[in-house]
Amino acid sequence: MGEVIALMRVMPGEVIDDDKLQKMIDDIKDVVKSPVTLGKIEIKNIAFGLKGLNVTVMVPDDAGGLDPVVETISKIENVDSVEVTDVGRV
Repeated sequence: MGEVIALMRVMPGEVIDDDKLQKMIDDIKDVVKSPVTLGKIEIKNIAFGLKGLNVTVMVPDDAGGLDPVVETISKIENVDSVEVTDVGRV
């Protein structure tokens, strides 16, 4: 079986301070569980002080796809949207 690598853009609903952004990162690290593998998390400046996160995950084919991961991350405090921006296979 193969694995899917996905890049997701995680966005807060408003401009938040660095402490809240770091809490979002820590919460993502806490909720992404096996069999999903969390890759890197990058902070991206969007515009006018708004920052988003680029989150890379690797999901086995038999793990149910990306929807459960997106749903779990979208429930984190201060997360307004989660969008899968790129998908590849390993």
